[in-house]
Amino acid sequence: MNSQSGNLLSFGPYELSVRNRLLTQGTRLVPLGARAMDLLIALVEQSNKVVSRRTLIERVWGDRGADQVSLRVHISALRKALAQGDPNRRYIANVPGRGYSFIVPISSPATSTSEANLASRSWLPARLTRMVGRYDVVAAIRAKLTSQRFVTIVGPGGMGKTTVAVAIAHDMRSDFDGQVRFIDLSSLGDATLIVPAVATLFGLPVQTDDVVPTLVKRLREAPALLVLDGCEHLIEGAAALAEELYCQVPTLRLLATSREAMRVEGESVHELAALACPPDDERMSASRALEYPAVQLLVDRVRAAQAHFEFADADAPIAAAICRRLDGIALAIELAAGRVDIYGLSKTASLLDERLNLSWAGRRTAMPRHQTLNATLEWSYDLLGEMEKLVLRRLSVFASGFTFEAAVAVVADEKAVEAKVSDCIWELRSKSMIAADGQDSRLRLLDTTRVFAGRRLAESEEHRSLRRRHALYFSDLFKQGASSDASGWPRRLRVEVGNLRAALTWAFSDEGEANTGVELASASASTWMGMALLTECREWMAKAADRLDGASSGTRQEMIIQSALASCTMFTGGMTEESYASWDKTRGLAARLGDSEHQLVSLLVLWAHRIRLPRYAEAVQLAESCGRLAEKIGDRGAIAMANYMRGISYHHTGRILQAEGCLELSLHQDDEASRQALIKRFGYDRKVDALMILSNAVWLLGSPDHARRLFQMSLAEARQLDQAVPLCVALAGASFDAYLVGPDDEETVLRAHELVDHAAKHGVESYHGFGLCVQALVRGRRGDADKATALLYSGLEKLSAARYGVFHAIMQAEFALSLAVVGRVGQAIKVFERAKIDLDDEHQIHAPELLRIRGELALVNNEGLSAGRHYFLRAIDLSERQGSLSWTLRAATSLAMAERSDVKREGALETLRSAYAKFRGGADTFDLQLAARVLDGTYWHDRVIRAVP
Repeated sequence: MNSQSGNLLSFGPYELSVRNRLLTQGTRLVPLGARAMDLLIALVEQSNKVVSRRTLIERVWGDRGADQVSLRVHISALRKALAQGDPNRRYIANVPGRGYSFIVPISSPATSTSEANLASRSWLPARLTRMVGRYDVVAAIRAKLTSQRFVTIVGPGGMGKTTVAVAIAHDMRSDFDGQVRFIDLSSLGDATLIVPAVATLFGLPVQTDDVVPTLVKRLREAPALLVLDGCEHLIEGAAALAEELYCQVPTLRLLATSREAMRVEGESVHELAALACPPDDERMSASRALEYPAVQLLVDRVRAAQAHFEFADADAPIAAAICRRLDGIALAIELAAGRVDIYGLSKTASLLDERLNLSWAGRRTAMPRHQTLNATLEWSYDLLGEMEKLVLRRLSVFASGFTFEAAVAVVADEKAVEAKVSDCIWELRSKSMIAADGQDSRLRLLDTTRVFAGRRLAESEEHRSLRRRHALYFSDLFKQGASSDASGWPRRLRVEVGNLRAALTWAFSDEGEANTGVELASASASTWMGMALLTECREWMAKAADRLDGASSGTRQEMIIQSALASCTMFTGGMTEESYASWDKTRGLAARLGDSEHQLVSLLVLWAHRIRLPRYAEAVQLAESCGRLAEKIGDRGAIAMANYMRGISYHHTGRILQAEGCLELSLHQDDEASRQALIKRFGYDRKVDALMILSNAVWLLGSPDHARRLFQMSLAEARQLDQAVPLCVALAGASFDAYLVGPDDEETVLRAHELVDHAAKHGVESYHGFGLCVQALVRGRRGDADKATALLYSGLEKLSAARYGVFHAIMQAEFALSLAVVGRVGQAIKVFERAKIDLDDEHQIHAPELLRIRGELALVNNEGLSAGRHYFLRAIDLSERQGSLSWTLRAATSLAMAERSDVKREGALETLRSAYAKFRGGADTFDLQLAARVLDGTYWHDRVIRAVP
C-alpha cells in the first residue's frame, strides 16, 4: 500500500485521500480526529496484516508515547466513525495479544477496474473478509514459497486449506504483477482435463493433445503463481503436472491444497494444523478463551449472525468445549456457529454431545464439498479404495487415540489380513483421514471422521463383532497392566481411558456381553482408582457387581470388584455400615483365597471405618490384627502399614509418644513397591497420611518448626502423586494445623480453599466438608459470624453424611471460641452445647483442648473464675498424662491469664514456665508468643486466649 499512499484508496463505501487526510463517503465528509486519522492511514497501509500496538503507538504518538488505554479509545472512535456509514461491516479486527488489522479489501480507483478484470480472468476467488487464526500460517507459507517455489498445504477436509491458499494468492498478486491463477480441481472429473484447464487460465488456446510445451513456454515469459486447489481426487495427474512445471519453469511458484502430499520432486509439504483450542477449565474467562483461534472463529461467526452477541465469562467454558469437540476444524466450527443463532451456545454444545451433526449447512457460496461436514467427509471417503474404507470403518470403534499395534489387533481378521491393514493405516494417515495423537506415535480419528465412519460401520453386519473385539483387546491389555510391576504401565493404561469407557459402555449395553464387562471392570479397577476417577469407578464396579453370576462367586474377580466398589463408596459417599459390610465380605473372600494382600487391604479399610466413626477400641484391635498378619508373612511393606495403623490409632487416642514411635518406624520401614501398589489400587498413600499425622504429633510434643517441615513434606509427596485422596489428606492436615498454630490466617485460607476446590472436583465429600469447616473457623475468627455459621454446619453435614465423626467436637469447640472472641458469647455457648461434647472422654487427642475451650467460655459467660479454673486444671492434668506439651502450654496460659490472686497466679505461671522451657523452636508461633507475654506480664487480663492481635 505504500506505493499508493499519495492516491485515493477505496474500501467499502469510503474513499481515503492519504495526501489530503480526508475520508469521504460519496459527497459526505467523514469527520475524524487527528489521532484517529493517523491510525486509519497506518492500518490501511498494511491492510490484512497485523500491526502491533507498539508500532501504532510509535507511529501516531511518536516520542511522546501513549498507553494502550489511549490507543483503545482512539481505535474505538475510528470504529464508530466507520460504523455510522456502514454498520453491517467490520473494518478493524483485534488480534488478541498481537495488535490490530484492517480486514476489508482496498483498491485504488485508478486500478480497481483492471484488478477486478484480472480476478475474473484468473478465476481467483474472493478472499474471506474475516479470516481468523491463520495470519501466521499465511506468512509462513508465503516465505516458504519464496524460497522453495512449490508448497502443498495438506490436511483433513474442512481444516481451512482453501481459505489459506486464497489469502496467499491475494497477498502475492502484486509480487507477480497480477500473474496469479487459481483453479479448483474438484470441478474436474478426469485427470486429462487438468492441463487444458490450466492452459485456459493463462489465455492459451488448446489445439493439440499435448499442450504442456506451449504452457511451459507461456509461463517462462514472466514470473507467475499457480494455485491448484483440491488435488486429492486427481492426485496423480496433478502431481505429474506440478513436477513438470516445477522442473521446467524456474520462475513459477506452485501452491497446492490436498488431503495427501503429491510426493514429487521439489514439493515442500505444509501440514495445516487445527485451530488451537483452550484446555478443559471450568473457570476459564472470556478474555482467556479468546486468546485461542478456535474460539475467536466461533465468536466471530456467531457475531456475524448476531451483531449484538456478548461473549461472557460464563460462555467461555461452553465455547471451549464446542471447539474441542470439533477438534479445532475451521469448517466444523463455522457450521456450529450457525446453530448458535438458533439454539444458543449451551444447547448447541448439548446437541454436539448427543450427536455430532454432520449435516448442518454452511455458506451457500462455499464449494459444494465444503457446504456440510458430511459432504466434506463423503468427498474424502469416496476417494478411498475398498480395503481402506473397510479399515476406516473398523477404526471408528476406537473412542480415542490408539496405537498402531492396537489398530492391527482389532481390525485385522481373515477378511483383512494384518499386512493389508498395516498398509491401509499408513495410507489413511497420508490422506489425512488419520491424525497424529500427541506423543508416543499414537494415532486417532478426528471426532467428525470417527462419527462419519461409525455410521458406516453401524450400517454393516460386523458392528457387533468389532465392538466385541475392541472390548476383548482392552480387557487383555488392562489385565496385563494390573499384573505387571513395570513402571510404564500406569501411564500406558491412563491414555486408554476413552477406549476403556467405550468398551465398558458396549459390554454393559443390551447388545453387549456382560461377562466381558465384568472382566474389563475387574482388570481396570486399579486404573480408575489410580486416576482418582472415584465416582466413575464406583458406577462401573456397581454395574459389574450386579452382573456377577454364580461362576464368579467367591473368585478373585469378585473380590477385586467388591473391594474397588467399597473403596470408591467410602471415599465419595462416606463410611457407612453397608461399605463396612462390603469390606468385611472382601476380607472373608481374601482369607478363603489365601490372598494376604487383599486381607491386609481389607483390614486397613475396616480400620479406617472405625477410626472415622470414631470407634477407637475396635480400630486398635484391627491395627493389631494387621500387625500379626504382617509379621506372619514377613512382608516389609505390610509391617510398615501395620505400624502406620497403630500410630494413627495411638495418636487419635492421645498416646502421642507411642504414636510418634510407630509412625517414624512405619516411614523408616516402608517398602516403596508395597506403597506404590496401594496407591495404584486405591489411589491412597499411607506415607502422606503418616507424615501429616506425625506433623501434628510433633507439634503437640513441642517441636513446631519440625512439625512445619513434616507437613510441608506431606504436601510435597501428595502433589507429586497427583492423586485425589492423598492431596485431600495433606491439605486437610495442613489447613487445620495452620489454623491451630496461627495467628496468620493466610496460609489457612490458602490451604482450605485449595482443599474445597480439589475435593469438590473429585467428589470426595468428606474432605470437602472438612475444608468448609476450616473456612468457617477463619471467617468466624475474622468476625463474619453469620456466613461462618452457615459454612460450618454445611461442612459438618457433609462429614456426618460420610460418617466422619473424628473432628466434629474440636471443630465446633474452636468455632464457639471464635464467636466468643468477637463478642457473640451467647451464640458461642449455644454452639458448644449443640455439639454435645463429652468432656469426660479422656481417650481422644483433642480432649485437653476441649476442656480448655470450655474453661474460656465459662469465663466470658460469667460462670465464675472457679468454673474456668476447674476446666483449665483438668486440661493441664490430662495433657501432661498424654505428653501433649502444646495442650499443656495453652491450658497453663489460660489459667495464668485468668488467676487474680498472686499465689494462684504464681502457681499457674510456674506450670506455664515449665512447659514453655521444654519447647524446641517455634518462638514465632502464636502460642509461644502469647505465653512469653504472659510470663513477662505484658498481656491483657480480659482477652480470650485465641484472639488474634
